[in-house]
Amino acid sequence: MNPAVRLTVQEILQNRNFQHAKVLAGKNGLHRTVKWIHIMEVTAIEELLNGSEFILSTGVAMSENEELFLSFFKQLIEFGAAGICLELGTYIQAVPKEIIELANRHDFPIIVFNRKVRFVDITQDINTLLINKHYQMISELEEYSNRLNQLLLTSNSQQKILMSLHEHVKMSVLFIPKQGEPLIFSKQTRKIIDQILPQLKDDRKNDERIVRQTIQALNQQLAELIIISDSAPISDYEKLIVDRTATALAQNTLRELYFEVRREASESGWVQGWLDGIHSEDKLTRYLKASDPDMITNGSVVLLLKINQADESSLDLPYLNILLRSIFQSKGFSVFFTTRKRQLILILVNHRKKVDWKVRVQAGIDEMKKAMEMEVEIAVGRMVNQLTEVKKSYQTAEETLMIQDSQTNDFLPSFYEDLYIYRLISIVKDQGVLEDFIEDYIGPLIKYDQEYNGKLIETLKVFFMCNGSKKETASSLFIVRQTLYQRLQKLSELLGDDFMSSYKRQAIEFAITAYHYQTYSNSQ
Repeated sequence: MNPAVRLTVQEILQNRNFQHAKVLAGKNGLHRTVKWIHIMEVTAIEELLNGSEFILSTGVAMSENEELFLSFFKQLIEFGAAGICLELGTYIQAVPKEIIELANRHDFPIIVFNRKVRFVDITQDINTLLINKHYQMISELEEYSNRLNQLLLTSNSQQKILMSLHEHVKMSVLFIPKQGEPLIFSKQTRKIIDQILPQLKDDRKNDERIVRQTIQALNQQLAELIIISDSAPISDYEKLIVDRTATALAQNTLRELYFEVRREASESGWVQGWLDGIHSEDKLTRYLKASDPDMITNGSVVLLLKINQADESSLDLPYLNILLRSIFQSKGFSVFFTTRKRQLILILVNHRKKVDWKVRVQAGIDEMKKAMEMEVEIAVGRMVNQLTEVKKSYQTAEETLMIQDSQTNDFLPSFYEDLYIYRLISIVKDQGVLEDFIEDYIGPLIKYDQEYNGKLIETLKVFFMCNGSKKETASSLFIVRQTLYQRLQKLSELLGDDFMSSYKRQAIEFAITAYHYQTYSNSQ
């Protein structure tokens, strides 16, 4: 740390008021930082100190009690005082040997005057020094911030910013991104890799020689910045330097993301072709390797977001692109972004093991919902192994979205593979026999509802959901019991008295679900 921005006990001793002072103990602690000066004539410190205060005292409260004297010094050391200046002669004649030994063990400076001194003169001079130091610290911070701003305008900014921090604080600097290998700037790099880095991943205990600062953008943690002191505790000034550096690194990351978004926007047609299945596996592999030579592909999945917003032109697509990219990259995916038919389309290329891909995507969806200030519908297609199969993942994501829209009264999951019976409906529809199946099992109900607005299909669906409970069904439909009895009688006439038997009920329930899906599909 630049000594010009902090005041030490040693520097205080050079003040004119300390010409006749003597360092009685704790000489090895003269480097201690002084943040404030405090006159103290009490023996019970409790919560009176914040740490790094330089204490002035006549010892009036301890003049006749050596035990109180010792307790007072133990408290000063415990609460982190920078040192103490005692006036001898008026109330106390000498400092007990036991206290001198205690101060030497803890490198706690004891300065004594053998004559009366004006504490008001001392406090005035030291407060002036502190104000000057504070002003100098602000100037240093401003100069450092300006240097960071200049580095942001150069190439390879991240590396230069980290190196500037390392040179300024003269400590080990670690930059640990969410994705990729950590960067280390230190004279003891091997020790940090072998010993310190593994401990940092698990140990979050307070250590005055370590400062950790997250690099955040768009409410997402992108990396962690750490400085490690070899010996002395890290000062408040150095913490401010780290904070300024973290802000600059976040700005640099946002800028890089923005340029990446612009590059991908110019290649949007290529991504559209990927969704349409017009690229070969080799061509897709070459494209991915060109964007990231170290990319590992372990399956891909398409995520669709349907924006329920009237004015599509008001969407900030670059912002959404950067936001979604930062969220899902932190979950182990490369993100390729495009838009189509009022939909945001994300191709997520998985880097990690497949076993937990759904958990990671769901975590990303949860974060996305919190961050996006708009109503969206979300659908996730089938996870595919080959890059050329992304078209199928896109189609299944669209199918999921359509099924969700067709069932506005039911909660449906976002993942295609969790749709269960709706996947079977999709398969039957592709075979061209869905309409015949619906007609065979609930055709008479459809015709009756269309002619008489009888609401038989709705009644039967709720009756099934209530497991045949007439009381619950009437309550759910908001009708009286007699009306329900009349509808159930009609259902028996049209479907037969055995419509609640196991296999027939399964077929009818499937037909009702398929009917709602088909009706919505036709309307679209």
